[in-house]
Amino acid sequence: MKQKIGIIGILVGLIGLLYAFKSGAFSSPKDAYVDMKLPDQVDYNFHIKPILSDNCYTCHGPDANKRKAGLRLDLAKNAYSELPESPGEFPIVVGKPNKSAIYEHIISENPDDLMPPPDSKLALNSYEKN
Repeated sequence: MKQKIGIIGILVGLIGLLYAFKSGAFSSPKDAYVDMKLPDQVDYNFHIKPILSDNCYTCHGPDANKRKAGLRLDLAKNAYSELPESPGEFPIVVGKPNKSAIYEHIISENPDDLMPPPDSKLALNSYEKN
């Protein structure tokens, strides 16, 4: 008798799991932020700066003691200026992301070049990368 009750309990549990799976209980909600349409005109302060603030300012922000690679991204002037440690390269080149040093690091597949670095526990979603 106990064995029949156990088997029925397992079957009910499996049916419940199948129903929950089918109804989407285990799928993550769609991230509307990632699916947002990119703006026609990108504004540094409105579109770029919040992403940099959340993901980059720890190493490339206002604190000179923590700043790495001589790169300061919290000021638009610095973000568009020639890199002090890499003459001829610019962090952000307006209208030409393929020439922007930041973009190359953001899309890199090499963990040594990827920004933000994997050990920072930060990551950019596809909308932020675009």
